[in-house]
This record gives sequence, structure tokens and C-alpha cells, in this order.
Amino acid sequence: MTNARKRADSSDFLEGFAHELRAAGVDVSRITTGVPILHPQIFSFSGLWELGKGTTERLFRPRPDIPAILANSPIGIAYQGGGPVRCDLGAPPQAGEFAILGDLRRDGYTDYVVHAVPFADGSHKALSLATRRPSGFEADELKLFEAMISAVGFNLEVQALRRTARTLLDTYVGQQSGGRVLEGQIRRGTGETIRAVIWLCDLRGFTNLSEALSRDALIDLLNCYFGPMCDAVASEGGEVLKFIGDAMLAIFPIGDDTAKTCNSKTCSKTCQAALTAATRAQAWLVEENERRGNAGLPRIEYGLALHLGDVMYGNIGSDTRLDFTVIGPAVNLTARIESMCRELGRQLLLSSDFVRAGGVAAQSVGTFSLKGVGADQEIFVPIAT
Repeated sequence: MTNARKRADSSDFLEGFAHELRAAGVDVSRITTGVPILHPQIFSFSGLWELGKGTTERLFRPRPDIPAILANSPIGIAYQGGGPVRCDLGAPPQAGEFAILGDLRRDGYTDYVVHAVPFADGSHKALSLATRRPSGFEADELKLFEAMISAVGFNLEVQALRRTARTLLDTYVGQQSGGRVLEGQIRRGTGETIRAVIWLCDLRGFTNLSEALSRDALIDLLNCYFGPMCDAVASEGGEVLKFIGDAMLAIFPIGDDTAKTCNSKTCSKTCQAALTAATRAQAWLVEENERRGNAGLPRIEYGLALHLGDVMYGNIGSDTRLDFTVIGPAVNLTARIESMCRELGRQLLLSSDFVRAGGVAAQSVGTFSLKGVGADQEIFVPIAT
């Protein structure tokens, strides 16, 4: 198991683990790991290796029936630190037996054992092994399984901690930014200049809503507003960087290069993706407002601006509290354009740089002097095609 420490990927580890067991003469045909994790949408992840099929990863979402399923599963016993549990699949089925045993019999397995795998925090995860050998596992194989649990636990815990760190960074920082942080880009003031489409949306009338709605109703409204916005950005390859009260800042990076190497084709493709995301968010929020109207709930009114420019993408803050974000004049200009949505009675406004680089069909709504911006700016709205 020494080399296993170098395998940070859970699927890679499970594949190597199965290979080593079989190379040692252990007739194992199926291995699973079960690891509950800290994740806003996932209850646990499980690795599944099957002889001749390789390794797959299964993600289980929280559901009301999860406790009942675990109550009738050897995996549930393992999570409680019990076991090991061994099931003779060659024996006739019995009333009240674990639900999984029927599936394993149908797949030709003859013996099944589940071990609790202890973690340093006192919790337990699960490791299961099954064979198709007619006589089942041999006594020395069962002893080997017992002996290797601590080593398996060490490797699973390293993988789980890395996954948890990545999950939390993805959730609270963003997938692309979180990946950069995890790779070591954590020094204050470090960053790079990139060219990107900047997305800024802002909820209208939030002050009045916060005074009129209960706490739970206000949180629900924000989730119903941010949800479509975030999903639309992610669907087209964008990155949500932060929520600023009732506003959301996102970017669509243009390739992996700096502004100096950005070509027109790449810029156009990215602008089109951002505009598609904006149009999708608008459509979803039309549906949401219809639902809210039927339920007697306040509508979600918002403004959204898209601009293209150079931004500094990196770490700012104090020695102990950093924010991985984008800053620069282009971000400020996007905010000023978004503030014009209310004045112009529009949900979506585009900068001239965005329209020109993206080659999008758009109509000018005028040229305006914006606060803190030197030159007057022509602002556009998209034309449906």
C-alpha cells in the first residue's frame, strides 16, 4: 500500500488496489468504497471496481429515504463503526436480508464482506469486497482484509480531505479560482492580467424587499434569483466569482492566454457564450416570476450587464483573509453599465466593446456619461435573432 499514497485520485487508487489484490492471488471481483462527504448537494461518493469493467464513481445525493436505505445495508453498519459483515451469497435468500444481496447473487457473486474504515476524526467509512469463486473467500484472504484496513483508511482519508477541500473551494470560491488556490496560488497580490467577459447582475428593490419580507422569504427570493443566474453562467463555461449582497459578479475567461494574445475568433465565441447564458437566465427567470405570481410572491426584478475587457485576476486582501477575484477599470465600467438598467428600463445591457468583439446583433440605446468613467460610453441591447 506504500505506492498507493501517491494516488490522489480515488478511482486511480481503487483500480491500483484491485490490481494489487489480484496480483497477490486474491480472487476479488468487486470492490466498493463508501465515503460520506461535506458537500452541499452530495451525501456520499462511492468508488466501484468490477473485474473486466474497471472503475466508476457514484455520487449519492441527500434524499429522505437515505436513512431507511442505510438501515437495511451493511454499508450503514460500517458507517456506524460496526462489523465486519460477511454474507454467504451461496446460501438461500432469507426474509429481511440486506437488499443488496439479491443484486449480488444475480450478478454471480458468492461471498461478500464489508469492513468499517476508521478515519482520524472518529467517523467510519466503508470498504466492501466480493468474489465469484464458488467456495468464497479463503480464511487467509479474510485475515488480509482485516490487516489492511488501517492502510486503506489512511489513503481514503487523504483522498476525502482533498475532495472536501476542492468541494469547499469550488462552492465558495468557484471551480476555476478554487483550482488555482488549491494549486498554490495563495500569495497576496499575486495574479495575472486576463481578457474576459465580465458579468454583473443586481437585484432591483432589494432594500424594500428586505424590509417587507420575512427572513426565510427573503432568503428564498435570493436563492430563486441567484440559482438561475449561476446555472446559466456555469452552463456556458463561466465562473461565478462572488455574491455582493444582492449582486453577482462572474467572468467568462477568454482562453488561457493574456489579453495580448486574444484573437478575434476566441473573443467572439466567448461573447456569444456569455450572451447565451444571459438569455437563458432571462428565460428561466420569466418562468420563475410566473410561478411566483401564481403563488402571490413578489417578482424578481434585476439588471444585468456584459462587458469585455482586461482584468487583474488574483489575490487581494490582508495577510490572513484573501479574496480571489477580478479587479480593474473594466469591472468598474461593467458596474456603471449595469446601473443604467433601471434608468433605461432594460434587463440586459451590453457594452460597445462586447458588441464589437462578439459580433453580436445589437441596437444602440444611446451614448452616456458614466460616473468615474472618462469617455462617454455607447450602450446596446441585444436583438433577438
